[in-house]
Amino acid sequence: MKKLLLALLAAVAGAASATAHPLTVYAAFGYDRAVAQAFTQATGIPVDLVHLSTGPLQARVEAEGDRPQWDVVWFDGDLAMRELALQRRLACGWMPPLRYSARGLALLPADRCYLPVGLTYAGVMLVDAARLHELPHGWKQLAQPAFAGKVGMNNPAISGPTFPFVAGILQHDGMVAGKAWFERLRAQGLKVYPTNSVTLRALQYGQIDVAVVQSSAALGFAAGQPGLRIVSAPPLAALPSDIAIGAAVRGKTLQQARRFVRFVLSPAGQKVMQHADPSADSNYQPLLRGVAPRPAVAALPVDGTEVLDPRVWGPREGAVDAWFSAHVLH
Repeated sequence: MKKLLLALLAAVAGAASATAHPLTVYAAFGYDRAVAQAFTQATGIPVDLVHLSTGPLQARVEAEGDRPQWDVVWFDGDLAMRELALQRRLACGWMPPLRYSARGLALLPADRCYLPVGLTYAGVMLVDAARLHELPHGWKQLAQPAFAGKVGMNNPAISGPTFPFVAGILQHDGMVAGKAWFERLRAQGLKVYPTNSVTLRALQYGQIDVAVVQSSAALGFAAGQPGLRIVSAPPLAALPSDIAIGAAVRGKTLQQARRFVRFVLSPAGQKVMQHADPSADSNYQPLLRGVAPRPAVAALPVDGTEVLDPRVWGPREGAVDAWFSAHVLH
């Protein structure tokens, strides 16, 4: 009789989870679907995942404005997250018990409107060493005649992770000198592509010899290709991935959203993240104590990290993107 009762209770619980209102998560990672599936398997809470690349995802969130269709949003870039917080579109003031590393604590906002999940770097050089007589050792070198027509990067107006790279150069060199460097690159035949994947294909097909891309994409693409070298020259703009809950989320949905955030920042969630997309997004630096990075991430030289203040650079993104389109793309 007891076994029958337990079976009936399990059936009822299964039916309830199957008919429950799904948690809507907007995310921009190669591992997000695997994380959502693992979360549902662990909790029984269904997830309606909207997966887009970072730029289009941020544009969709912005377009929805005060009528958001998402409960949880998760993407690279605390600059955009800070803008959402300033617009009062994030639930602030809550954080589960976490053991952040010193690096994670440094990226944690005081208002807890969003939580850092992992860390990559917005721009490194992935170089085809077989086609270049000399490897670049710093960013300024790319504007020299020896690299004319050989350099490609993403468009910051389309590729969300690329704006922090541009901002890192402008912050480190100063606005005038930084803009002048990008304009020299353009005069030397800089090629601008939409996203990491397109820029990396241009490197693969010999259209360029130096691809400026996010560190996670460079590490994944270089794996197993001995002819490729990664140059991580300062300033190396820190690019945290962040997760947040919508300000309008209430009741049971809020409880489910918080469970999802806890799962992402748990050892189980981090394990899924580090294995589900080894060719790209799994190559991040964990920010929790006790979670080790993948070997290639641990081996990446990191020197001269440029940390961007999201309160300063978040509001500047539109103006910088407009300048880039007017003076570097054309």
